[in-house]
Amino acid sequence: MITILGIKVSYEALAFLALFLGSEIVGASKLKENSIVQVILSGINALKPLRKEDDQIQRIKDTFK
Repeated sequence: MITILGIKVSYEALAFLALFLGSEIVGASKLKENSIVQVILSGINALKPLRKEDDQIQRIKDTFK
């Protein structure tokens, strides 16, 4: 444990906080464009025109309106 401003904090909590802040910084910067998640999401978005589920869901929503 480490004491910061009179508050005892464990090393695990500090590591979690550091990783959380790092993920927020990457999420807000241009580094997000190079992440593995971004590559996967762009692949999913590229396949979106081939999917027909969205059209079916929209038709069902329209029938209930």
